[in-house]
Amino acid sequence: MIRAAVLVVSAYLAVIVQEFLPAMPFFAGAHVYLLPVIVCFAVLWFPFPAALAFALYAGLLGDLAMLHVDGEHVEIGLGWSMLFYVFLAAVLRLVAPAPSGLRWETHCLASGAATFLLLAGQYLTVCLRRESFLLNGEVFAQLAGPALAALLLAPLLFFFFSLFPGFDPGRRGRRVKR
Repeated sequence: MIRAAVLVVSAYLAVIVQEFLPAMPFFAGAHVYLLPVIVCFAVLWFPFPAALAFALYAGLLGDLAMLHVDGEHVEIGLGWSMLFYVFLAAVLRLVAPAPSGLRWETHCLASGAATFLLLAGQYLTVCLRRESFLLNGEVFAQLAGPALAALLLAPLLFFFFSLFPGFDPGRRGRRVKR
């Protein structure tokens, strides 16, 4: 229960904190995205219904943070991230082996892949709305930079969340008897 409350608050704080983190100049000014890292941990740790509920909550937070309006046109609207995170939750729960529980390697790789796919989907959505597509080194750096940052931050957040009571990586989402 404590972990669930910490994860809900962490997702909210991650959306706020990532707005104030400086851009990474060595990745064409790309920003760090913390929300996909927290979502991947929560989805792998919670039972399936709670994972879906958390994915919807995080998707709503992500949509509100990334709402992009250009003039009178909405380029990235509400609902896109919610669908992405719910789909991510379903795929991760199918791919992640249930008997082995939550492993930091799975969380790390899922965080990097989720961040890359989320940003690539948002870029593709904007390109389709503008009816122009450009893929060069700078665009790839804008997609790969946050994914690499998520890949490097995921083990730190995994071990941070493992400090809270009730965590047993071999028993995903279940209480530990003491």
